[in-house]
Amino acid sequence: MKRAARFGPALFTVLALFASACSKSSPGASTSPSPSVSPTPEVSIGQCETKQGTQPPTAPKGVDFKTQLKEPGVLNVGSDNDFPPFEEIKPGAKTPDGFDVDLYTEVAKRLGLTAKSTTTNFDALFTSSLPTGKFDVGVSAVTIKESRKQTVDFTVPYFKSDLSLAINTVKTPNIKTVDDLVGLVVAVQKGTTGEACAQYLKSKGKVKDVKSFGNTGPAIEDLLAGRVAAVINDRPATQGYIDRGAPTLKVIQIIKTQEQYGFAVSKEKPDLRKAIDDQLTAIMRDGTYATIYKKWFGTPPPFAVPIQ
Repeated sequence: MKRAARFGPALFTVLALFASACSKSSPGASTSPSPSVSPTPEVSIGQCETKQGTQPPTAPKGVDFKTQLKEPGVLNVGSDNDFPPFEEIKPGAKTPDGFDVDLYTEVAKRLGLTAKSTTTNFDALFTSSLPTGKFDVGVSAVTIKESRKQTVDFTVPYFKSDLSLAINTVKTPNIKTVDDLVGLVVAVQKGTTGEACAQYLKSKGKVKDVKSFGNTGPAIEDLLAGRVAAVINDRPATQGYIDRGAPTLKVIQIIKTQEQYGFAVSKEKPDLRKAIDDQLTAIMRDGTYATIYKKWFGTPPPFAVPIQ
């Protein structure tokens, strides 16, 4: 969470082929009502649950937040831009779109700023990009974690999520739960909560190995090609890839992690963080958040906002 090789041409080609095959029906095929869908099974794994910690963000200095911007009039956003439906740059496009993009664009507008996204390595947001002032904020479906608070601060949470276990129903149809991963290799994105959970499973002998990628797209590519047995990733993002047209990709289990996403902000920009907090809260209260959420996920938010 959830990327230089982005959701690129190779994966789009694979998904297009799957979608084309799926759309062809046999002559004379009849239409019947869709069967009811059973809820996706859930599992709780203590070591995979997110620990937010109690460390408070840096106290505001009482200065104009605009003095803490990298560039006058611009909110510089760092994102890996390969995590649909949160953020992605589609083939042929020059700028990203997605849920996060609409949200930080609205925040910037209310602050009298223009949002500018730059694609960056996800893990580097916490180790170098934000701590060194390369960006004003990091917005990339970033889970608020105690370990990340050592180098960056977080805004109020704006999204709730869990992890998911996804398989290729053609290549690995016998996998039903995490208990079926013994002796198998799983793919994850480096630096994410999915990687941390997979590494824990490996330490307990529940998976053979963990294959980490800089981006989520290549992990999905490996799963579709049968080079790994499963992918552990944020649930809504994996669903985003499924919605792109991959009928053999399926979420078979939800790993309850109780994650909350926030904008990551440099500890040197506390007044900017407070200004973003105020606008995020207003957006969640006045109905704008629900409108953006429904645009990208098709339903009203399944959790109360503002998030406590």
